[in-house]
Amino acid sequence: MHTLPGLSVYPSAEPFSLPPCSCTMAFPRRSRHWLLIPLLAVALLGGYLAREELAIARRAGARPPSGAAGTITVYFTTPELVYPDVPRSRRAPAPERALLADLAAARERIELVSFEYNLPSIGAALARAQARGVAVRLALDRESLHHPAMASWAGVVEEAGIPVSWEQSDGFLHSKFVIIDRRVVWTGSWNATINDTYRNNNNLLRISAPQVVANYVAEFERMAAGRFGNAKTGPTPYPLVRLPGATIATYFSPYEPVRSRVLAQLQRARVRIDVLAFSFTDAAIADALIARQQAGVPVRVVVEARNANGSGAQYGRLLGAGLEVLKDGNCYTMHHKLMIIDERVVITGSYNFTGRAEDVNDENLLIIDDPALARAFAAEFARVYRQARLPLRCV
Repeated sequence: MHTLPGLSVYPSAEPFSLPPCSCTMAFPRRSRHWLLIPLLAVALLGGYLAREELAIARRAGARPPSGAAGTITVYFTTPELVYPDVPRSRRAPAPERALLADLAAARERIELVSFEYNLPSIGAALARAQARGVAVRLALDRESLHHPAMASWAGVVEEAGIPVSWEQSDGFLHSKFVIIDRRVVWTGSWNATINDTYRNNNNLLRISAPQVVANYVAEFERMAAGRFGNAKTGPTPYPLVRLPGATIATYFSPYEPVRSRVLAQLQRARVRIDVLAFSFTDAAIADALIARQQAGVPVRVVVEARNANGSGAQYGRLLGAGLEVLKDGNCYTMHHKLMIIDERVVITGSYNFTGRAEDVNDENLLIIDDPALARAFAAEFARVYRQARLPLRCV
């Protein structure tokens, strides 16, 4: 475990360390929750998982939300991914275990926002929390109900009496975060799905800085009031938070400009820029990367292979400009949306580098200036980069 004041980083390759892809199809109307998982099965599974969560958490050294301000813990799925994924052989990875431990420790309230959702352990944990008197609320993307497994998962939580605020705009509710007892927020590229946990490259941050948590609480309350996309108003309470040795800037699109903040960070780069991008169609961000490369700053980019040549994709343009650009080597999905700048600044969240992320979708993005955290993300970049050099095969 690597620890600094204000920063707690658990390298996810360690035993019992605390470290996790997804897309959707348009579906204009909410489908009925067919294929509901029987509540009895959920209850039986829940009892088992509750015991397992706490036992695993004790072995991992995980602690419930303690109120200690200013800690950041980062988790990655990559070190524990198994190729090919065999469902019957799955073992809960560190980020799932750590989040379940936090959910099991919740005493007052849980708020969860996810674009996609079908991970049974999370649904069962939310139902258990509701049953023991925790006020659980969700905000979910309605179009994901097109997928039977997601409709079933939604049915389980609604049958448990958990209120859901369904995204009503033309965009996606693409944000991903979990708030526990208003003391801890989890966020990053990870959806509460089987794929994002067991197949895809993802990152999660667990943050206990009260002001950062307050920013996500404010965003959730907008969604709980039925305001999504450009219907949302109101400032982020604490856009810049200072911790010992780190600063955290929080942004929510589409009602806050995010692209300009990303461009400002890129324009200041002097040493190196590394990028992992599930979807990359934003020409202005591509322009900035090309400009820095031409100014002598090395730029490396790994993009999700199946999106590299899609409509508006910047992969070919970046490659033609002389940047080192690779298609990812995960036989499933490389789901990160992150940048590491000058070995000290990390940009991550749900925000893909696309026009829709800027102008239409509900997204969140963090810009964190912390060299120690950047080193952890640089190690993840190296893992994904090696995978791109030697692509995996899933038979």
